[in-house]
Amino acid sequence: MRSCAIILLLGCLSALLFVTVGASSSIAQEAISITQEERTQEIAEKVQRVVTFLKGRGLSGLLLSTTANFAWITGGGDNHVVITREEGACSILILPNGERYLISSNSEAGRIMEEELQGLSFRLKGFKWYEDKLTPDKKWEIIKSLTRGGRVASDIPYSEAVVLKADLGQLRYPLTDSEIKKYRWLGRECAQAVDKVCRTIQPGMSEKEIEALISDELLRRGVRPTVILIGVDDRIYSYRHAIPTEERLQKYAMINICARRWGLVIATTRLVHFGPVPLELGRRMKATAQVAACYLAHSRPGRSAADILKAAEEAYADAGYPGEWERHHQGGAIGYQERDWLAYPGSPEVVHSHQAFAWNPTITGAKVEDTIIVYDDHIEVLTRLPHWPSIKVEYEGKVFLIPDILIR
Repeated sequence: MRSCAIILLLGCLSALLFVTVGASSSIAQEAISITQEERTQEIAEKVQRVVTFLKGRGLSGLLLSTTANFAWITGGGDNHVVITREEGACSILILPNGERYLISSNSEAGRIMEEELQGLSFRLKGFKWYEDKLTPDKKWEIIKSLTRGGRVASDIPYSEAVVLKADLGQLRYPLTDSEIKKYRWLGRECAQAVDKVCRTIQPGMSEKEIEALISDELLRRGVRPTVILIGVDDRIYSYRHAIPTEERLQKYAMINICARRWGLVIATTRLVHFGPVPLELGRRMKATAQVAACYLAHSRPGRSAADILKAAEEAYADAGYPGEWERHHQGGAIGYQERDWLAYPGSPEVVHSHQAFAWNPTITGAKVEDTIIVYDDHIEVLTRLPHWPSIKVEYEGKVFLIPDILIR
């Protein structure tokens, strides 16, 4: 009887665990719904951009193999196997007539066609898993046959293809309506995950334990972290990129993440302090908030990255911390990479409408980082939560609410 009771109890606990974890995953899945029609329309718009690009460059095909570009051209598909590799396990080939092909080994083709590309008008051209390792290369033979021997561009070095990487980034904006829909969901989920961990952690926890908490919280929501930086106490003042260590939290913690779903990436940073914030840290946080407001105010279509950075440099000086901008990069455009490009003195990039940005101004010990979308006449902050403490900053006649340090 006793053993039966124990078995029954374990069964109940297992069922409870399944329901709890499953419910968390289900909530994340059901919070957004992208229809097949929306995805088809998104892909069609992107294929047309590629077609225009190919014809303008006199190219016979574009081969996309990175996980970022695969996700982009397929409206959120996933071709990864090894998490840490930029190159995915198969490729997409787009031709100037708009035809689209999955070029894949037989070991990947089944899952990709059934789970990632079902009903999306991609045609399969396959080869045996070892045939791209031989000479002649079967994969390249297929590509050359489809492009009739013409010039092929690629996002990674491959055989005789012309490598184009920076140019391809320009094809990824403006964001489509369905991408913005996905981005809003992703920004909210990432912000809520960080918020929950900031309100959960306790003094005595190590940075690695905090890393585990945020990883778990993101993954339960169907979001995969790509950057996790955790700094506590003195390490926040010493390092802009604090890789998690065994250092234990006493009073002050910084959680900085980048996280991805459907290929789209969100970046955000939040700070939490146990007990009253020291006067100097409070000053630095308010000064950083002023600079953050400057970045938001100047994120307008047509503005150059160089001009935005110049305005921020002046904002740092006006806030009483000249030169701090030189201690760490200030962020820039974001989308299917952690940053599509970084702003630097003289950088030629220009802000476009319906483009995403993640600026990350920092004054030693303090930092602000959110992901935004720029429109013609306003910006949308994807990672803002109404209950997170904020600093009200007026800049050039506009009022901005900048995330403050959470005091616990």
